Amino acid sequence: LEACIERQPDILLTEMQDQLREICGFEVSIATISRTLRRRGFTRKKVTRPSVERDEDDRAAFKMLIGEHF
Repeated sequence: LEACIERQPDILLTEMQDQLREICGFEVSIATISRTLRRRGFTRKKVTRPSVERDEDDRAAFKMLIGEHF
């Protein structure tokens, strides 16, 4: 499971279930996957946009714009 998350941080539980079935031959419920991940310290927070994709110039311009109004 951890390898699935490392390869694809925004993987869905149903996608993990499919991969376990296809690669390992295991039929595992979504609840079991969720419990196992929670016990391993993973949260349900979804990755929305990696920081490497952020444009620092755009962020600085936005901060300036917001600063003018507040």
